[in-house]
Amino acid sequence: MQPIKLTIPGEYWDSQISSGRLYLFGLSGDITTLDWDRLSEKLGIEDNLHLAVLTAFERNDLLYDRMYKLLFHDAEVKNIMREKFSRLSNMDLAVSDRQFSGMQIGRQDNRFPFPHTDSQIYGRNIYISSHSGVYRATCNKKNKYPVSTRPEKKWDASVLALSAWYDSLALAAGDQGLFEMNLGMADPSSGKMELEHLSTDNCVDCNWTFYSIYGSSHLGPGYLAAFEKIYRKQDGHRPGERRFKSLISESSIFKEHGYSWGVQDKLCQAQSGRVHIVRYRPREDLSQQFQDLGVIELASWKGGVVSGGVASFGVVIECENAIVVLPSEGTPITFPGEPVNWRVFSHSKYYQNQLHIIYDDRMEIISFSHDYFVNQQEKRAGIEVYQFQRGDHDIEDITSQRIQRAATG
Repeated sequence: MQPIKLTIPGEYWDSQISSGRLYLFGLSGDITTLDWDRLSEKLGIEDNLHLAVLTAFERNDLLYDRMYKLLFHDAEVKNIMREKFSRLSNMDLAVSDRQFSGMQIGRQDNRFPFPHTDSQIYGRNIYISSHSGVYRATCNKKNKYPVSTRPEKKWDASVLALSAWYDSLALAAGDQGLFEMNLGMADPSSGKMELEHLSTDNCVDCNWTFYSIYGSSHLGPGYLAAFEKIYRKQDGHRPGERRFKSLISESSIFKEHGYSWGVQDKLCQAQSGRVHIVRYRPREDLSQQFQDLGVIELASWKGGVVSGGVASFGVVIECENAIVVLPSEGTPITFPGEPVNWRVFSHSKYYQNQLHIIYDDRMEIISFSHDYFVNQQEKRAGIEVYQFQRGDHDIEDITSQRIQRAATG
């Protein structure tokens, strides 16, 4: 099944999407916020495709939600959805200037350092990393501006990438290594450090693998900063807390060296034109934690691997000459050309099926709907979808009436 592409013309540096809002960081030093929940009505698509647009771009979680399992897992409904997604994938979907204006909530000056190195929305806050430090600003719908005009500086070190989960920020600080910053309101007397230095080894990217963190590097081996979760009160720890155990080198996982990364249950390594995929399950016994899922070849013209990510729909690989998606079902999908930036939303509830690619004159939002039809326990590429959690911590439920309107359109 081919992905569905929506184009937004313009010159952008980065994008974020959360709670029905799309945030676009412009190259001219502005932030434009769009009402993403109005996309279906603004695109002017025929009524009988509104449900497909809704699940493709606004509410991917509906396809997996237990509440709608009987509906979307019915064989006849699946065939209907396949046909609707196929029709959408053959359309030239683009947001016109008029539609863009109609969806715009606000346009404001960007008060963060520019250009930043990474961003993420978590807990009604947007976090920005840059060479001058890490910053936080609220993006609460109740505020006057979509993004607060008074960012707070959280740390003054140069940070290349960040990833938020478990009320913490994982921070890739280059030659300074991998850090974790506590975002919670823990009692200072508990002894929990606000900033913990997990590794002094080079780290250019970082992502959460359940309650552990994977650090990536081009200069040295990648590594898994392995934590254990506390299930009952012990040694001054409360149930639900995490405790650092050890660093596990990529050579212990993949048995060779290369550029590696990991998100949730999938760890990947690129080496000599191949991508090696391993399934990760946190276990006490190290020998039972990693399951080899095999190797996928990359065409040589795509060039060396720059970075990588994982989402529900598959593994994403940025090469020198293209972005390649190894989908959870089907053959690799290639997007030729060098992007300005790209991003997936691995821990999002609503938008885990989206890939945002920014080029010089436009942003393309690629929606992958094939994973809804895939056996989650058997798929090789892509995060196994169990039950969606409130990844961005600021999700507002859609009304049943709106779902019914889309379903009957």
